[in-house]
Amino acid sequence: MAHQEHGQSAVIFAFSIVSFIGLAGISVEAGHGYYAYEKLVASTNAAALAGAQGMPNTTTAGANVTAYSSVTGNKNANPLLQNASITTTFLCLNTVTSTLKAPCETSTGAAGGYNALQVTQTAQVPSWFAGLFGIRLFNISATSTASMRGGAASAWNIAVVLDATHSMSDPDSGVQCSGTQESCALQGVQTLLGLLYPCSPGQTCSSGSSYVDDVSLYIFPPMTTATESYDYCSGGSPTGVQHGYYVVPTLSSSYTYQIVPYENDYRTTDAATSLSTGANIVAATGYSGTSCAGIDPIGGAGTYYAQVIYQAQSDLIAQQTANPGSKNAMIILSDGNATATVSTSSSGTYVYSSTTTGGSHPTTTYTYISSTSDLQPSSANGLNGIPANNPTSPTYPSAVGECGQAVLAAQAAANAGTTVYTIGYGSETSGCTTDSSYSATVTTNGGSWAPGDSPCQAIAAMASAAVNFYSDDGDGCKATVPSNANLTTLTAIFTAINANLTTPILIPNGTT
Repeated sequence: MAHQEHGQSAVIFAFSIVSFIGLAGISVEAGHGYYAYEKLVASTNAAALAGAQGMPNTTTAGANVTAYSSVTGNKNANPLLQNASITTTFLCLNTVTSTLKAPCETSTGAAGGYNALQVTQTAQVPSWFAGLFGIRLFNISATSTASMRGGAASAWNIAVVLDATHSMSDPDSGVQCSGTQESCALQGVQTLLGLLYPCSPGQTCSSGSSYVDDVSLYIFPPMTTATESYDYCSGGSPTGVQHGYYVVPTLSSSYTYQIVPYENDYRTTDAATSLSTGANIVAATGYSGTSCAGIDPIGGAGTYYAQVIYQAQSDLIAQQTANPGSKNAMIILSDGNATATVSTSSSGTYVYSSTTTGGSHPTTTYTYISSTSDLQPSSANGLNGIPANNPTSPTYPSAVGECGQAVLAAQAAANAGTTVYTIGYGSETSGCTTDSSYSATVTTNGGSWAPGDSPCQAIAAMASAAVNFYSDDGDGCKATVPSNANLTTLTAIFTAINANLTTPILIPNGTT
């Protein structure tokens, strides 16, 4: 009987071997499929983020999605992923608007449009063992959703440079707000402070906490260091000074353009919906609840901002050096018409009355550093350590070519890695009279500049890119990029600048 059963174990062994090989094949096939799926997911995530980077321009976004897909011939093509195809759906998500502060926009910057996209990518994976059973390809799919903005990828050092010449005390036309031009500009800064990320999520934002967006406030003309704090109501009336003759970018220790040093305590947390009334930078904006009128447009010498740009850039570099890995941005708001040559006052001071209701600056004293009528000395002996120059030379510092000097100063900042945003507030399409004959001739990433050009062109050329130039169109000066052309209120402009400081992020599929 035992002899008759001889060989049955061989049959069992044969079946076992087949089973083991089958199980091993299934395991290998599953691993092979999972690896292919992970490649497709990574490719879909990359495509979604690249597409979101191009928004709100849906044409650019769609091209970016395709470029980073696994479709044959594109950046993430993979022989493991065959017959890949990708579809893009643009979305307007309330959660992205409310939480990530990225409003839905059209490609022209108008309301409506989209603030997110969803990408679905499919592919076929060639099988290794399933082909023995007639299954040569199997299908896989991946979906990713991305917000066009909202991610704080790195820390930013942000220098806000505001025009505080006397013309800024003029009432706004009512388009921006019902106050003075300065108060309207300060409301724009309040908008910015309400949108930035002062510190990391979950932290209480204070001067001792690690920051995400650190902000410093500058004005021009400069202030005496003894009275700079008066603009956030810690003392009396501010004292402004005429632009001095100093070696770039050093300013005499007696004077400063910087009203508030870098701070991140303007909100208590990232989620806070109101500004912190105890923060100096908030008080300087005249924010409700601070009992401070905010920055007083001291005026006196007209607009000359080359030096404040050099000073702000120098401070940005120092801030970046102290905080490795951070990025620098500068936001400049002015009409762009730099014509600061002034006549000498016999007393060396210029005094005017301010009747701002509820303000803390009833009188402002404007002190001249020198007694010359030019920013550039023409005497044989020079002035304040700066050698005498030809008075027709537009080389900084000079009373000639003042708009061009600002363009060169901003270009130097951009070339050093600073993202420069410019806002034309009532910028004219004629002016810059000190540049009519003698000025720089330069092409920047924001635009071109040459003798005889306008304040509007100066503000545009000062931007580090055309997309970083905004204008309220108050005097016919229009932004050159279509996505910015419809952004003509300062609050909308500062909102857009904030959005540009953030990066696209992946969000959960199904977000509404």
